[in-house]
Amino acid sequence: MPVSKVLERKAKLHTALLDSAERRIAESTVGQLRARDLAADAGCSLGAIYNVFEDLDALILHVSLRTLQRIDLTMAQAGRAYADEDPIERMIKLANAYLEFVDGNHNLWRALFDHTLPEDYELPQWIIDGQLELFRHIEEPLSLVMAGQEPKLISQTARSLFAAMHGIITLSVERRVVAPDAVEPQMEFILRNFVKGLSAST
Repeated sequence: MPVSKVLERKAKLHTALLDSAERRIAESTVGQLRARDLAADAGCSLGAIYNVFEDLDALILHVSLRTLQRIDLTMAQAGRAYADEDPIERMIKLANAYLEFVDGNHNLWRALFDHTLPEDYELPQWIIDGQLELFRHIEEPLSLVMAGQEPKLISQTARSLFAAMHGIITLSVERRVVAPDAVEPQMEFILRNFVKGLSAST
C-alpha cells in the first residue's frame, strides 16, 4: 500500500479514536474509558490503537488538549465581546465564561484534573502549552490593572487568580463549601476586592 494511503488511514483512525474517547468521557467519566470500547467504536483491533497512540494516557491527553482549546476559544470570545469594558469587568466576564463552560461540559472538564498519570510519565510540551495559553486571557486585562509591574509578577498573579476562580467553581461542583448560586457573586467579590487592594497599595 502506498505510504500516502497508510498515513491517510492512520490519520482517520486517530480522529475516530479521539472522537470516540471524547464522546465517551462526556457521557460518563474518564475513569470509565476502556480501550476495547474505543476499538469497537472505531472498528479497529485493540492493537491498532497503539499504532496511533503510545498508550491510553496519550489518547486521553489529546482529548484534554481539545478541551483546553475549547476553553481557550470560549474565553477568547468573552474577551472580544467585552474588550471595551474596564479591566475588572472583563475579568469578571472571563470568570463567568469559564463557569459557563464547566456547566456545559462537566465530564470533559473534570477529566483535565481527574486523569492521573504515572509518576514517571513525562508530560508532553504541547499539553503544557495548551494549559498556559489560558492565562493570557487574564494577563491582558490584569496588565492594565497592574500597570508598571514586572511581566513575571503579572503572569504569576494571573495564575493565582485563575486558581482562585477554579477553586470556587470546583468546590461548588463537588457540593462542598460553596453553594451553586453563590459562585458568580463570590468570584465577582474576590476579583473586585483584589483590584481595590491593588489600588490601595499603590
